[in-house]
Amino acid sequence: MNDMLKALFLDNPYIPDQVCAFCNQLPEFCQAEQDYETAAAKLRAQPGYAEFEAFEEALNWHIARYAHAYYLFGLSLRQEILSALAS
Repeated sequence: MNDMLKALFLDNPYIPDQVCAFCNQLPEFCQAEQDYETAAAKLRAQPGYAEFEAFEEALNWHIARYAHAYYLFGLSLRQEILSALAS
């Protein structure tokens, strides 16, 4: 039973693609990704302190939205359940 759960939730090669598709359905994630890409392009074109601060803020927001999407998708809960079962 534990091997089946591990294969389903931890060793499942389809999860990253499913999470990506899920993320692309979330307006906040799409906006965060767009803000990040815009800030990154500005930083590449004209580096400086103000641009870096804007880049860092957009990157942090993007990462936060990405982590939130994984949480919503249920990976954190699944890992906790599997860890408890494996103990």
